[in-house]
Order: sequence, then structure tokens, then C-alpha cells
Amino acid sequence: MSDGAEVIERVEVSVFCDFDGTISSTDIGGDLFDRFGEQEPLRPMLKRGEIPIEEYWKKIVKTVDTPLTPEVLDPYLRSIEPTEDVQALFDLVDTLAVPFTIVSDGLSIYIDRWMTIHGFENRPIVCNDAWLNESGGLEVAFPYATEECTCKSAVCKRNVVLGRIGEEERVVYIGDGMSDFCPAELADVVFAKGDLAAYCNENGVPHHSWKTFADVVPVLEKILTGKRIRSRKRAENARKRAWSEG
Repeated sequence: MSDGAEVIERVEVSVFCDFDGTISSTDIGGDLFDRFGEQEPLRPMLKRGEIPIEEYWKKIVKTVDTPLTPEVLDPYLRSIEPTEDVQALFDLVDTLAVPFTIVSDGLSIYIDRWMTIHGFENRPIVCNDAWLNESGGLEVAFPYATEECTCKSAVCKRNVVLGRIGEEERVVYIGDGMSDFCPAELADVVFAKGDLAAYCNENGVPHHSWKTFADVVPVLEKILTGKRIRSRKRAENARKRAWSEG
């Protein structure tokens, strides 16, 4: 460099995004069981911390007495609109070739189908497994659960984030609910609304408030195309601590 200009090596960054009430405009995981099952008293018990999330899912799927076949699910899922301007988010990460992962505590049986119906196929998705058994009953499994983390999610979103980034990489997280509390602590940049925004306010986690992706995309674009993406020290320390503890 003959002009003596400072060379700033750009760090890598990955974006992680919740699904229910974030990419989808409605919390499908909640609304689905209001329509086809029974959430009382399980949902209030979950929010009060009286039952673990895995027990909640195992019990609530047993309340569904109508097989959730495509004939039943598809008309319902078509009625759930994407959150405004989500396509702009997808276009941004695609254009900049930024790794992007949808991480959800919801069920694959509705998430995968909703994404296909709305034309968002081929996006990396991490969520709980759900399928119909031979009798048409709904079964669930939790391949991403962990006993080492106290997160309020059957999918340990903390471990999903840690498993998909390098030690020097920056993390952007977008979410709205209880299952997003833990990964938000690991993120250098947080976009939060709903319960997640309340958690961030109560726990001193800096964040950008948002309602639609029209609020997110311009800010995120500046961050992703800027010269430097700063590490949030508390998040960096949390990542290092989680890695060291295994």
C-alpha cells in the first residue's frame, strides 16, 4: 500500500432468524394448536416455567384430533402471510452471500410447508421434527435439544449459532420470542420485537427495534456493507464461555 492507508480486514458474519412471528406474520406454532388442538392449560404453564418445552410439545401434539395432512394444512398456511418485506431480507443476504439460517422452536411439518407455499424454498432451516404416524397422529422429535443449556427452547438455538460460526465471526440475530432469549445473548447485533425486545430491555442487551423487515433491511445492509462490524464484548465473552464449557 503505497499511500499508507490502513488495511481493515473484514470479519465474517452470519445472520440467524427466528420463524414464528418473525418470518411468518403470525405465530403459527401457537395459532395452529388453537385451531386444531387445545393449548389450555399447557401454554400458560409453559410461560410460567412450570413445564419444560419438550414436555409441552409432546403433550400439545396429542390434543390434535384432525390429521394435519396437506389437504388440511395447506389452506390454513396459505392464509398466513409473510411478514412485510421479508423477501427484501432474503434478497439482501443472497446478494451479499451472507450465511443465513432460520432457527425455530417450531415444527417441521408446518414450517417446511409454509416456506414452500410462499415461494421461499431452499433456505437452511433448523427446527424440531414433526410427522404423521400411520394412524394420522402427530409425532415429534427434538434432534437439536440439549441438557447443557437452560434456554426456553427445545431447539437449543445457542448451540445452533455456535455450531455454524467461526471463533472470530460476528453474529446477527433477528427474533421476537422466548426461544430467542439465549441466542440474543450471543449476538453482536440484535433485531428484537415482542417478548425478545422486553427481555433485551430488562437485561441490558442492545438491540434494534422492528415491526416489519422494512425496519430491518436498511440497517442490516449498512452493517453488512460497512468497513467494520464491531464485536459486542458481552456477546463475544458469552460465545467463548459456551465454547470452553462444551
